Amino acid sequence: MSLKLRVTLFFTFLLLASLLATTAVLISNARHSVHAEMEDTMAAAARLITVSLSNGNLSRDVGIYEHLQDLVKALSEIRSLHILLFDSQGLLFEGEPEPYGGAEPPEWFVNLLLPSVAPLNKHFGNGHMVIYAAPIYEIGERWLDIRSVLFLGLVIFILAGVFLYWGVDRLLRPLQRLLTALSGFERGELHLRLPRFSLPEMDKISQTFNQMGQTLEQSMEENRRLAVLVQQSGDAILSLDNSGQIMLCNPTAESLLNHKASDLLGTKLATLGFIHNEQRVSDVLENCAVIENLETSLPQSSGEPLSILLSTVRLVDVDKTISGVICTLRDITEHKQMEVAENQLRETRMLTQHMAEVQEAERRHLARELHDELGQCLTAIKTDAVLIRNRTQQTEPKVFTSAQAIIDVASHIYDVVHNMITRLRPSPLDDLGLIATLEESIAAWQQRQADIVFKLQITGELDTLSEALNMTVFRVVQESITNAVRHANATEIAVSVSNQKQQLEISISDNGKGMEVHDFHSDVDFGLLGMRERAHSLGGQFQLETALGEGVTIRITLPLGEAI
Repeated sequence: MSLKLRVTLFFTFLLLASLLATTAVLISNARHSVHAEMEDTMAAAARLITVSLSNGNLSRDVGIYEHLQDLVKALSEIRSLHILLFDSQGLLFEGEPEPYGGAEPPEWFVNLLLPSVAPLNKHFGNGHMVIYAAPIYEIGERWLDIRSVLFLGLVIFILAGVFLYWGVDRLLRPLQRLLTALSGFERGELHLRLPRFSLPEMDKISQTFNQMGQTLEQSMEENRRLAVLVQQSGDAILSLDNSGQIMLCNPTAESLLNHKASDLLGTKLATLGFIHNEQRVSDVLENCAVIENLETSLPQSSGEPLSILLSTVRLVDVDKTISGVICTLRDITEHKQMEVAENQLRETRMLTQHMAEVQEAERRHLARELHDELGQCLTAIKTDAVLIRNRTQQTEPKVFTSAQAIIDVASHIYDVVHNMITRLRPSPLDDLGLIATLEESIAAWQQRQADIVFKLQITGELDTLSEALNMTVFRVVQESITNAVRHANATEIAVSVSNQKQQLEISISDNGKGMEVHDFHSDVDFGLLGMRERAHSLGGQFQLETALGEGVTIRITLPLGEAI
C-alpha cells in the first residue's frame, strides 16, 4: 500500500470516527432531551388537570365532562401524551395524541431515543388519572435535525476526503520525485537531480540529495577510473588481508604470477616462491609492513627468474585499524636486461673511442715516421740524382737520362707519401688548427672535382676544441665528402661547422640522387655507421636526412662541456 493511500485512509478514518462520534453525541443528547422533555410534559399535564379539578370532584356532569374532555384532548394532542381519566365507575374518557404526519424516523432511531419513562399515576378525589408518554413528535424532530446534521457531515466528509487526497498527493509529489530519483540511483543513473521545491523542508532535502548525487557521481567516476587504472596497469596490483592472503588481483598479477585469479584468491602471496629476499618478503606481507622497491625475483617455467620490485601500502579503515595492504609487483626483467645492454653499449663505445684514439695515435706516429724517415730519404735521393743529372748532362747522356728518371720517380713517390701523410694525419691540423685544415681540404677537393661546387661555412670559435673533437670533425667532413663524390652524383656539396657555445653542430649536405633508408644498420655503409659511432662515443647525436632524388643531409651535434 502506498504512503499516499495510507495517509489518506488514516485521515479518512479520523474524519469518519469524528463523524460517528458526533452522531453518537447528537443521539445521546437527543435521547436525554426527549426523556427530560417527556417527564416535564407529563408533570405539567398532570398539574394542569389537577388544577382544573381543584374546585370539585370528578363527575360525569355535562359541563365538567366536556371541559375535562377538551382539556385532556388538547393536552394529548399538544404534548404528545396518552391520558386516561378514571372515576369511581371506571374509565371516564381517554385523550390520544394526533397521528404523526411528518417524516417517519427509522425504527432503530425510535428505539434509541424512546425514553424509558414510567406512566404517571395520580389520584385525586374520587378518581385518578394515568399519563403515558408518546414522544413520536419529539423523536421525529430529532430525527430531522440529526439527519440534516448527518447529511451535512457526510458532504463535509466527502469533500474533506477529496481535498485530503488531493492535498496528500500534492504534498507527497516531491517524495515521489525523490523516490524516482532514488530508483534511478539504484539503476546507476547518478546524473539525476531534484528540482527546487516550495516547501522549505523538501527544498532542503532536494539540495542535500543533489549534493549527495554529485558527490556519489564524482566518487563513482573516481572509482571507475581507479578500477580502469588497476585493470590496465602494467604493474601487478594485489589486495592482501592481515594474514597476507590475496583478496583481489588485476590481470597483470595473473600474468606475472602465472595463475588464474580464482586460484590466487585466498592464497598467501609469500608462498608463491620468491627467490631472493624471501624472508624479508614474508615478514613484510604477514606483518602489513610498508616497504618500497624491495628487489626480489620469481621463478618461471622457462627457468629464467623474473626480476621483481615489491612495494606495499597499508589499508587503513575508518576506525584507524589496519585491515591489510595493497601490494604492487613490477617486472623489471627487461629493465635489468636494458641496463646490461646499456652497460655493454657504454663499454663498447668506450672501447670504440679508445680504439679510435689509438688509431689516431698510430696514424700520427706513422705520418711522422713517413715524414721524417721516408721523406728525408726521398729528399736525399732526389738531391743526389739532381747532382748526377747536372754533372752528366753534357758528358754522359745515358747517365743524365737515368738521373732524370730517378728524379721523376722520387718526386712521384714524395707526392704519394705526402698524400698518405695527409690522409693519415693532416699536418695543418696540428700546426694551423681546424679551420685552416678544413679550408685546405675543401680547396683540395675543389681542385680535384672541378665539376662540383664546394661550400664551407664556419661559425664561432673552433681553434680551442680538443684533439678528439678536431679529429672527429675532420674525419666526419672527409668521409661525408668522399661518399658524396663517389655515390651521390651531386653538383653541390655544402659543409657547415658551427660553435653554439654549448654544442658543436656539423652539417654536410648535397643535392645528389639521395637514397632510401629503411633500416640504418643494413641500408647504409660502414662510413655512416662509423660517423654515428664517433658522435655517440663523444655523447653527441647523429641524424641522417635523405630521400630518393632529394640528396643527403648529415647533421651531427656534439656537446662542448666536457670536450673543450
